[in-house]
Amino acid sequence: MRREASTDGGVIRVLRWQSLLTVSVVVLLLACALSTAIGTALGLAKFKDQGYPDSATLFKVGELVHSGHIYPDPDRPPYLVTIYGPLTYVLLAPPYMLAQATGVTPQVQVRLGIVGAFCLCVFLIFLISRRLHNSRSIAWLCALFAVSALPLGSWTTQIRGDFIALAFSLLSIYWFLLANERTQPIGAAICAGIALLVKQTFVAAPFTIAVWLIYRRRYKDAFFWAMVVALTVIGGNAIAWWHEPLMLKHLAALRRPILEYRIALDIFRDAIAQPVVPFAALGGLVVLWKRVPETILLLIYCVSAWLVAILTLTKVGGNINYFWEPFLASAMLAGPALYELQSRANRTPIIVTAMLLILLLRLFLPMLWNDFSDLRVACYATVKDYQVRKNKWQSFVSTISGRRLLSTIPELTIHSTPPEIPDPFLNSELERRGMWNSAPVVAQINAEVFDLIIVRKGEAQGHDGDGFRGIRYWDNAMWAALKKTYGVACVFDEMEVWLPNGGSREIPPGLSAIGCVAPAK
Repeated sequence: MRREASTDGGVIRVLRWQSLLTVSVVVLLLACALSTAIGTALGLAKFKDQGYPDSATLFKVGELVHSGHIYPDPDRPPYLVTIYGPLTYVLLAPPYMLAQATGVTPQVQVRLGIVGAFCLCVFLIFLISRRLHNSRSIAWLCALFAVSALPLGSWTTQIRGDFIALAFSLLSIYWFLLANERTQPIGAAICAGIALLVKQTFVAAPFTIAVWLIYRRRYKDAFFWAMVVALTVIGGNAIAWWHEPLMLKHLAALRRPILEYRIALDIFRDAIAQPVVPFAALGGLVVLWKRVPETILLLIYCVSAWLVAILTLTKVGGNINYFWEPFLASAMLAGPALYELQSRANRTPIIVTAMLLILLLRLFLPMLWNDFSDLRVACYATVKDYQVRKNKWQSFVSTISGRRLLSTIPELTIHSTPPEIPDPFLNSELERRGMWNSAPVVAQINAEVFDLIIVRKGEAQGHDGDGFRGIRYWDNAMWAALKKTYGVACVFDEMEVWLPNGGSREIPPGLSAIGCVAPAK
């Protein structure tokens, strides 16, 4: 009896040790989720742009609300080309109008709309996972993996169309799984088409379902699916074109993008370093081993999303946000993989489980520690003298508003009368491809038309390096004209205020009152 009791105790200790693997991973995922939540809270509280170029997108939404148009003439001020699909601006218009009706800042209300779209994406991950695996535990693991990507925290409040398009793509997958083999999934196909009308790169979901139907030898269903998706996209764009005659001019300006690979490779390395990736790879192997048809669909979706992200990332405007769809698609493979790993670990020698646990902690704990260190600094910077800094910023914006100004900073450009080049990176890229000409703006700078020109400190001297992925916010002719006909009058919050050489060059009273000081000689 004593020997049996000792054996039972040993088994219990082994099981407890084996379960440490799952517990450790869940704790890691909860820490990542906390990081995402803190980053989201900081983004909502930010009184400046959370990311580039939030203000330019918000300006475009405001123009739609006030004028009813999304596609103005890109060759006239504000020289802004519409880069997202038309539904991005249409769907962001309601929170903008709600903000105006309730007296809330449109920036805050639209950010809340983006956060809502992100939360909807995570909820759909939970629903799809529960539908496929018939397990709440696995569904919760998938939802945790969905919020485990550490870069998410600084992007959930950026004013872009990614999470809105992703919500429609995931809704398409979920709706298709519900309707599969019972009714024609017309609603799912329409949702997949709507995602493409929000952002043109979200092709993974419609492609996945078409391929899966062909894999299942359901050729008529695949043809029907492709037709409904195509008609949705063509019909939506036709309506926009009928209402917006200049739409084709904007689309033409986006042809022949500039490609860049060095920074793209760095971004890709950051993407595959996230906790969800190795578990998703293991989940893919489990899917291939079990070969359940509906989970095969999930594997195709994950692989397609990663391929689309990798291919489109080579455009110079691409960033880590191109991997939101791969991350969330991977989450639906990672959850069951961890569950399978735990069941296997209970039949694996302790030393193997211990080595695997140490490897996981060695890979992800340093990254998580660095992220929380950055968050601690960001929290302190946000909380410290928050109201004082906000009041000074608002006073600065109030002082320059209504003047004729030019800036590389979108949140300032939109306050000019009229705004010109609110997304200077995009215009600089377009000019390199021969799709835009800055000569009229250069002539205005030489003629000292602008009352103020505001750039980041040291930017005019090229201290910003090579800009983002080798593209500076203005071309050389604009910088040369600035240095020829304007001079730095004062510096405020790491920004240089340049005034015309033909004027007195005295700091305007409104700026001096809020601490805009003359530069050190």
